[in-house]
Amino acid sequence: MHGRIDHLEDLVKRLIDQHQGVSSSSKDVFHSAGSPNREARSTLPDRPPGARTIDCAESTNIDDTHSVYHNENDWYTVLQEIRELKKTWSQEQDDQSDDSVRPNASHTVDGSSLLFQQVEPVERVEILSGLPSKPQVDKLISYFFDHQSFPITVPPILHKPTFMKHYNDHWNNPNETNIIWLGLLFSILGITMLAYHQYGEPAEHEGKSESLFHLYRTRTAQCLLSGDVAKCLPYTVEALRFNATAELNRKDDSRRGLWIMTGVIVRTAINMGYHRDPGAYPNLSVLQAEYRRRIWLTVISMDDMASFFLGFPRMRSMIYSDTKEPRNLHDWELSDDVTASATVPPSRSFSEITETTYLIVKSRLLSALGRISDFNSKPTPGPYETVLEIDRAVDEAYHGFPEHMKVPSLKDTSSPIRTVAEFSNLSLLCMYHTGICTLHRRFLVQGKDDNEFMFSRNRCISSALGILDFQRIVEPSFYRMSQTRHILVLAAMILFLEIEVRRKEPPPESGEKTPDTKTLLHVLEESCTLWAQAMNACEDTWKVHRFLVSMLSNVNVDDTCTMSRPGGVGPGSSQTGSMMTPMDLTITAADDDLQADTYWKEFSTFEKELSNVDFDWATWDAFIDETDYGTDPVY
Repeated sequence: MHGRIDHLEDLVKRLIDQHQGVSSSSKDVFHSAGSPNREARSTLPDRPPGARTIDCAESTNIDDTHSVYHNENDWYTVLQEIRELKKTWSQEQDDQSDDSVRPNASHTVDGSSLLFQQVEPVERVEILSGLPSKPQVDKLISYFFDHQSFPITVPPILHKPTFMKHYNDHWNNPNETNIIWLGLLFSILGITMLAYHQYGEPAEHEGKSESLFHLYRTRTAQCLLSGDVAKCLPYTVEALRFNATAELNRKDDSRRGLWIMTGVIVRTAINMGYHRDPGAYPNLSVLQAEYRRRIWLTVISMDDMASFFLGFPRMRSMIYSDTKEPRNLHDWELSDDVTASATVPPSRSFSEITETTYLIVKSRLLSALGRISDFNSKPTPGPYETVLEIDRAVDEAYHGFPEHMKVPSLKDTSSPIRTVAEFSNLSLLCMYHTGICTLHRRFLVQGKDDNEFMFSRNRCISSALGILDFQRIVEPSFYRMSQTRHILVLAAMILFLEIEVRRKEPPPESGEKTPDTKTLLHVLEESCTLWAQAMNACEDTWKVHRFLVSMLSNVNVDDTCTMSRPGGVGPGSSQTGSMMTPMDLTITAADDDLQADTYWKEFSTFEKELSNVDFDWATWDAFIDETDYGTDPVY
């Protein structure tokens, strides 16, 4: 075996030498921004018959079985892999005498289920045994594609007629089904079971949906492991992206893990050439080209979103991509005839709802929000002018929404959210307000005394109030979603910070139109009441409620709106009765044990920082992290 590996290494070295000696007049169709055209590779090894490729230094082979992106350093990559293979082979030979069996690193799968757990590879027969009967799967697939009633937002990256053709082929001959496609099927079943578990189980799945969800996500991981995401097989990115959708909607996952998972998906998509616009491949049908654009948009949007909510840099800013935004078109407008000289129809107005409307509009907002994480991740603060520029970009993205995706004023309504569309639109509004808070919060304290930052202070307070307006119409079941809890806590903390700043140094009389302290307290009291009403939704709501009550009981603004020590409100407030719960009555100034609670210790440390105008936002973020209210997935 060693001899064969050495021979292969020598062969690749000779190919590299030959490649370096080849000079071609072909121009590089795809080249990095700002870089000159490079010499094209004259040939590509082992090109499958019928493969469609652009003959250049960077190219993508697309055929019925693969979609593979090649850059000019491909042979160096192969050489590196051979060297790693030699190293691994040597280690395995050295370890053969070891009786203990250690898990292979290649069996550590990606995603939160794919990166941080050991999933044992299994045979195809065992994977197939995990599928329910065809009538049961038919019902689950039908529910998944019912976009009007399916409660989880799923990216529109799967063409139903094409999928159903493969679906029927599978049942006709299961043993011939591509293993990656099976992973796609299991990811769909997993999302469907997660929807049942979170939003109501039918009788036939009562008490079983959660365990079935975990089974199907394990099967998805096993299929992706067996199929190898690096082999560029069809539906690889779709299976990974749907698996991510399930992970993003789980309660017990971490945003950090999902951010890492995003890196896997982005790199897999690049490996398959999705970052290059399919318009360069004339033999791709309009349908295939548009779906490749949709897939790439969902990938980079996930990068924007995961980075924004975690506060880490995006990969997107380091990638040169010329893939165009998909058009706002119905699927029936897209031709699948590769021989026809069909052109892509013009994009419809966003006032007309299609399969891609929500995806495109949301991606524009996420792109602007992603700039916030890039800005905040810099080792040194950027200029304030950049903050204002990003603010305009976020504002333009949201206010450019079509009317059917805009949310009317929440102040005059108390109707709960009933439909998927309503919650999706409200989620976008909350993402907008969260972005404004995240962008401007570091200037909240400075804005009290420095007119240059007054705009940031007003924007931050206004968006925090907007988020808590959203809380008034959220049903208790939505508190199970980690993003709901995280956003509501963020808004409350910003208002607590503003109140504490005012307490230490009352603001001077001015013409600014920020709500007075009594109004802010009233909003926080109402928020606390709503948390109390949702305490049975999940354990975390009880923790948040206790934390907020503890903070409210210690807020001391002035004689007219001082919080009473039993957790109530001072004279003149009508909120005392509605806010109180039996648990609240146990929170008193004399309750030393409760006041020594970890959460309040962290707030006391955080409070000391307020004496300095140059507020230490690293301490603020550490405080938020320590309370463990924002560590779940956000979608």
